[in-house]
Amino acid sequence: MQHFNNKITWAVFSVAMMLSACFAQADVTISKDASPYEIATSAYKATVAANGSLTNFSAGGEEFLESKVSISRGSYFYQNGVVEIAKVEKIDDQTIKASSDKAEVKYHFNDTSTNWTISNHTKDLMVFFVILNRNVHAARTSSGSYIKLPTTDTWQSSNFYHDKTKVSISGITKVWPWEADSQVVEFDLGSNETETISLTPGNVTAVETAKIAAISQPKALIEQTLTLLSPKNYQVFQRRSRTEGAILLSGRIQPQTTRLEVRITGNPLQGTLLGSWQNVPIVGPDQAFNQELKTPAGGWYKVEVRALKGGKVVAESGADKVGVGEVFVGAGQSNSTNSGQEKIQQNSGMVSAFSGSDWKIANDPQPGVHDKSGGGSFWPAFGDAMFTKYHVPIGVAVTGHGGTSVNQWQADGELFPWMMTRIRQLGYRGFRAVLWHQGESDTGMTSEEYARKMTQIIRESQDKAFWQFPWFIAQVSYHSPENPIYASTRDAQKMLWDSKVALEGPDTDTLTGDNRDYAGKGIHFSPKGLRAHGEMWSEKVGKYLDRVLAK
Repeated sequence: MQHFNNKITWAVFSVAMMLSACFAQADVTISKDASPYEIATSAYKATVAANGSLTNFSAGGEEFLESKVSISRGSYFYQNGVVEIAKVEKIDDQTIKASSDKAEVKYHFNDTSTNWTISNHTKDLMVFFVILNRNVHAARTSSGSYIKLPTTDTWQSSNFYHDKTKVSISGITKVWPWEADSQVVEFDLGSNETETISLTPGNVTAVETAKIAAISQPKALIEQTLTLLSPKNYQVFQRRSRTEGAILLSGRIQPQTTRLEVRITGNPLQGTLLGSWQNVPIVGPDQAFNQELKTPAGGWYKVEVRALKGGKVVAESGADKVGVGEVFVGAGQSNSTNSGQEKIQQNSGMVSAFSGSDWKIANDPQPGVHDKSGGGSFWPAFGDAMFTKYHVPIGVAVTGHGGTSVNQWQADGELFPWMMTRIRQLGYRGFRAVLWHQGESDTGMTSEEYARKMTQIIRESQDKAFWQFPWFIAQVSYHSPENPIYASTRDAQKMLWDSKVALEGPDTDTLTGDNRDYAGKGIHFSPKGLRAHGEMWSEKVGKYLDRVLAK
């Protein structure tokens, strides 16, 4: 009987412990009954601001959201701009709701996690963004591997790592990088759609720490007998005439080397390459070499470099794909960067992109953009169209930033030096022209003001580069099917053409309907529109180039 009573006592105790654990999971404190709300649990702290955004989420003393970069609020709805949330209220001891006529988010806080129910009340696509703190440095992919952030990928859930703490996020549509090395986590909501997001913090395990350390450590620097700085693989050098240009060969060799040779092979546009080894002068105590090699237009060429000592080859280097063709710098706002609906690829194999440090085949997303956008662009289609017409490799260096005004591109801002860095890296007469696609952000500006400010940018860029390179200005003002044209912006762009400050670019306001994303309702381009956009640019640039090459 005593044994039976002990069993009952133990059962009652066990149930009590289970109930206690259940109640502990609801151990949530919301600081007050009016916004901004401060939420605290044993696992995390959070803040819901007066505008309905969850602006802070910290665990283990480490902040996981970034609310102070550009338009970011930490977490927020976006549909052709930030969606304003007017009503924020506490529903119960664990729930806060923020709502408007367009969208709603209901934050439910548990002791160990938080679940957000997000709703789109409109008929159009809406996105919900969570911007991660720049110190969130790694993530686990859907396949279970670990990668450094920021990155571009499509995931449904992932762990995101900040030193000794991680946060698991589920319900994800995709992730992509943004300015200041921040990581965007995107959640897409269709017409009148509701989805659930969960955030669960935890401690980073020893295994995870080791795997993250493995991807974070830089490769050991190895002193080499032969260091080749130029050319790089997939590098394109601007040709100087229809049939001729030069490849820059530069680098250094160690003192024990007594001779340096180079050989270039391949199929030029016209004529033939020597295809034999040529001597390269070595200059100074640093054993440096820096020589322009006169080369026919064309490519891809194979450039081989070898160092010899006493007639014996002691080191080799080179690049398998080098071109002498046409190079262009891109600048402007989102439709000049990677903001298209889908990433597209070049098909010719003859289009490459320069990031500021390396060259690569120009499949989207394009490297080197200031906004670190990760979608589609017109550049692959532009490059393919240019190669089809001129049969030489095409290089692009894209520097734009989405949503920017002509005011932000003035010489005293951040964007102008970013563009000028790329221009200086390409060098004197190292590219054909700047292609500028911008204007959507300045439709409220007068024609005269826009033309004056754009002229300042162009003149300043030419002065600082010490040569008068051409600018092409697109005619662009499109916002939506309801607002396809803004006369003041278009007039300003035409003023720049008429005054000979810039050359005429394409009229992309004509790309409407299914050329635009979100089933023709968006401001950016669909894959069809991106390809049409690239071909339009090729047509305008081609008319100018035909005149130049005919001289």
